[in-house]
Amino acid sequence: MKRPPGVTPPSAGPPDAEQPAGPRGTESGRRAPGRIRRSKKASTSDVEAVTEPIDIIPIAAASVPEASTGYRPLPPLPEVSLGDERDSVRDDADDSSPKPWWLTRRTDPTVEKAAEAEKNLAHAEKRRRRYERAEARRFTQATRSRRRKYLVGLGAAVVLVLVVVLTAYSPLLAVRTITVEGASRVDASAVSAALGDQLGRPLTLVDFGEVKRTLETFPLIQSYVTEARPPDTLVIRIVERRPVVTVAADGAFNLVDAAGVVVETTPARAPGYPTIDVAATPVDSAGFAAASQVLLSLSPEFLAQVDSVSAPTPDSVTLALTNGQRVVWGSAEDSALKARIIASMISNPGIPNVTEYDVSSPEAPITH
Repeated sequence: MKRPPGVTPPSAGPPDAEQPAGPRGTESGRRAPGRIRRSKKASTSDVEAVTEPIDIIPIAAASVPEASTGYRPLPPLPEVSLGDERDSVRDDADDSSPKPWWLTRRTDPTVEKAAEAEKNLAHAEKRRRRYERAEARRFTQATRSRRRKYLVGLGAAVVLVLVVVLTAYSPLLAVRTITVEGASRVDASAVSAALGDQLGRPLTLVDFGEVKRTLETFPLIQSYVTEARPPDTLVIRIVERRPVVTVAADGAFNLVDAAGVVVETTPARAPGYPTIDVAATPVDSAGFAAASQVLLSLSPEFLAQVDSVSAPTPDSVTLALTNGQRVVWGSAEDSALKARIIASMISNPGIPNVTEYDVSSPEAPITH
């Protein structure tokens, strides 16, 4: 092959030394000019024996016409020292050596700041959503509590209504027994028979108005109280009229209470009850009411000592005792105090030969 003009052949050197690069396409043209290749087959002694520097004459680009030769010269490559192959491997494996630009990752600081800002924004958005959920739960807790209480109250009301309805109309709580308590002069069986129309009704549907009208037909009943005893008993507690005086009428004696109602009629005078002259003190007069109030305030022991009572006016009540003594009572006011005073005066042995006690003024009692 013809050597291009202007190229001086290299000086003689070791047989293993690489020759200058020739034209592209040849075996020698695959290496850059001025690069020396050490043969792997050469020993270390052979390489060290080359102590004389090798002159490499670069090919001038201007001296090689491109048109005549058909190729362009390659740029010069950096020189490689002839060292041990192990040193080259260690140098390539050294991490402290600078890496090539295509292996170095270069990031724009603006892009890094934008990525960090986007990450911070995502965290802030997550915290904001968490805070909003917590606030929503906090502000709706009172509403949920009120709703829960409302539902509980509504449920309790519904249950109560159901219980009342079932109780009112359930045949299990129907009246099957009527019991009368407190009756001595009144016939209890007669009262129960008179209330027989209430049998079979639920306890909550008993007609108490009808019960009242029925018991008013018994004159000896002064008052009454009803009680429902589940499951099927109706109790009637009655208070009978208490006779206070005896009134003689047509050869008989009537026991009359404070309201003038005849409680009992006997052929003979009943002991323990004083008599009253209805001609002077009619039953429907204010004097009779005052006399009855005075008799009701007396103790049973002292009432047994009273033989008769008279009260032409409400302020002139007088008691006649069985031993012949008289008690001027006056009005019915302070009857409880007057009763204690007269009881102490009668039982006092230091007051002998008394025919009349005057307690019309309880602060200054008088004896005659």
